[in-house]
Amino acid sequence: MFWTILICAVSCVGMITLVLTKPSIEWKGYKIGIYWLPAFVGGILLLSTGLLTLEETWSGLSASGEMNPLKILALFLSLTFLSVYLDELGFFRHLAFSMLRHARGSQKKLFLCLYLLVSILTVFTSNDVVVLTFTPFICCFCKEERISPIPYLVGEFVAANTWSMALVIGNPTNIYLASVVGIDFAQYVSVMWLPTMLAGATTFFVLFLLFKKQLSKPLEPLTKIAEKTDKNL
Repeated sequence: MFWTILICAVSCVGMITLVLTKPSIEWKGYKIGIYWLPAFVGGILLLSTGLLTLEETWSGLSASGEMNPLKILALFLSLTFLSVYLDELGFFRHLAFSMLRHARGSQKKLFLCLYLLVSILTVFTSNDVVVLTFTPFICCFCKEERISPIPYLVGEFVAANTWSMALVIGNPTNIYLASVVGIDFAQYVSVMWLPTMLAGATTFFVLFLLFKKQLSKPLEPLTKIAEKTDKNL
């Protein structure tokens, strides 16, 4: 038991450290992140030392129930593929630049539009999908405008995580817990719609007051970026 706990603890600490430091290796011109390496090595050590048998491993992976690791992995991969597919289609970029045009050079309007867009998309898709696709876009236009991306990134993360509470499909955690406990779609919505709306409105006003000074700087026209992006749609 001691060695099992020790290996698991070292693997977790090692993975967190590599996630924060972001080391990578190059292979045939490609950079590959190695944040997963401690967890992989930890699993190999558990199997090779006999602390975890192959039978126990397979039993855990193939166990019945909604918390089956393979089901969870399939869900996350599906969300990732959906995110990449929508991004390649240009769906999110099209919405984002439409939002920029409506902002009319005001960072405050842009922040409001971004918060609303992320919130609406999160309710009907998933917070993971929205964060994965909008983060590169936010970094791109902030770099071109020479403005701080912090208000928009924080607003995106807060909006996505807050409004993902509205529906069961808004967050993978919602799906897991609702499936295990036996909460159906209607039951979930009937309880969560009001606290989600109150939390969403509260977080917006708090963030707006927090970043009000940074959002006072006017925006330069983003015509060149929009034209370049529209050609790829």
